[in-house]
Amino acid sequence: MTITVVNMIPKSNSGETNQDSEPNLAVNRENPLQIAGSAFTPNPQGPGNAPIYVSVDGGNTWSLNPIVPSRSSTADITLRFGKKNLYAGIIKQPTKPQLVYEVLRTKDFTNSTLMEVLLRRKGVDQPWIEVFATVNGSHSGKDLLYVGNNDFGNQPLTATIDISLDGASSAPTFNTIRIDSRAGTTDPQDAPAIRPAIHDDGRVYAAFYEWTSFNRQNNIATSNVVVVRDNNFGMPNSNVFSALVDTNDGGHGVRVVSNIRVPFDIELGQQRLGGDLSLAVDPTNSSTVYLAYAEQKLGGIYTLHVIRSIDGGSTWSSDLRSIESATNPALAINDSGRVGFLYQQFIDNRWNTHFEMTSDGFKTRQDSLLATVPADNPPSQFDPYLGDYDYLTSVKNDFYGIFSTSNEPNKVNFPSGIIYQRNADFDAHKLLDEDGSTEVSISIDPFFFKVT
Repeated sequence: MTITVVNMIPKSNSGETNQDSEPNLAVNRENPLQIAGSAFTPNPQGPGNAPIYVSVDGGNTWSLNPIVPSRSSTADITLRFGKKNLYAGIIKQPTKPQLVYEVLRTKDFTNSTLMEVLLRRKGVDQPWIEVFATVNGSHSGKDLLYVGNNDFGNQPLTATIDISLDGASSAPTFNTIRIDSRAGTTDPQDAPAIRPAIHDDGRVYAAFYEWTSFNRQNNIATSNVVVVRDNNFGMPNSNVFSALVDTNDGGHGVRVVSNIRVPFDIELGQQRLGGDLSLAVDPTNSSTVYLAYAEQKLGGIYTLHVIRSIDGGSTWSSDLRSIESATNPALAINDSGRVGFLYQQFIDNRWNTHFEMTSDGFKTRQDSLLATVPADNPPSQFDPYLGDYDYLTSVKNDFYGIFSTSNEPNKVNFPSGIIYQRNADFDAHKLLDEDGSTEVSISIDPFFFKVT
């Protein structure tokens, strides 16, 4: 196993001190040398459009390309490649007086042409895009788009997926699917994270937190974690996403866990918490699904859980993995059925970013510490400090991921090795400006990694 970790800030942007948190990543399966990344990174050229990170050498080097139609930076942004296009789901800046959500597309993520707007809607939070490029069957050659989002236009049942079954067409159409069907159980909304996962046999899963009540005095939501499934790529019909039925109430979607406590906007090591969620389906077997979720146990310990279903989401295991004081879980499964797991854990006032691999459901695992940095330096500029999410994916048998953390240039902080593009003096533990001599304050940067 070989691990490569790269600080993504370009050398030409060595003077920046922004909090580049909440990262996301897209790897072109047709050509894995092409990788796009995102974070809360403002346009270094000043007010204008927002940039994405671009690599054409498999993540070894990065540049910034301001092609996202949003003022200087975005709020939430996620990216995925189709067969020939890069797609994005974003929340535009400025975010006030109302959140504006867009689904975007570009045929060439390396050129300067602005991304095309395919869908726009107001009052939508945390768009999470997944794209499936079909190779056979009735959808052969089409990019299938699934954008999980929290749509305040349908309160209290806000868990939503926007689906286009031909995202590469000249004018894609979208169907808006409300995946929370339990009227009267959600207060005042579902949690922001809505996570789809697609298999090439047509099964589409999605997970979300159903808030059953919200205590506004201590910011704790009593929640159910719900998983829904469709068996035909989410084709519009009266039974869409109704394949899983809960045996307790007969409702669509299985309540995987019920009545757990989930904090919202409570901090851990300067990082706000709000309900972490990740979902991955095994490419070798669509009945095997892994889910990571979080809860706050009695006593106030925020805990990640990883569980598994081997019957298509109908029933779920007990904990395969349980990690206290951790956030930002990201799951992926490679073409050999091996599971990758990325998370960030707060221990002894340090943020430790881990990548684990397992081939036996976490009975055994390989654990690699990618970063271990002080949690109180740099000070937070805004929420979220590290981000409401990071990301992990696989292409064939390799894993690709992204996370944000402190950029202090100290090799002790990066036990798996580190490559910086931006100017840095690792002996003196100092960042340097473009001139190579002026000291620059440490900040939060996005880091790309690959596990071969």
